[in-house]
Amino acid sequence: MDTLSNIQAMLSKEYDLPMERLAPDQSLADLGIDSLTTIEFMFKLEDKFSIRLSEERGNLATVNDIAVLVDAVLRRNTAKA
Repeated sequence: MDTLSNIQAMLSKEYDLPMERLAPDQSLADLGIDSLTTIEFMFKLEDKFSIRLSEERGNLATVNDIAVLVDAVLRRNTAKA
């Protein structure tokens, strides 16, 4: 399962959202996910992917924005190893 699919499944389970609402370009705000909820979700992602997202959150507006951020951190961690 790729990063985007993992994130979509996590969002669906965590926030009881139907998968069909979790298109990559879906706005987090339209899903009812505010900035505080996004931060809480980032902690869950850190645990799942064994990464640190710390100050790199930037402006996460869509489901795909989260996947792009996680992929970037995973790639950077792989390059360091």
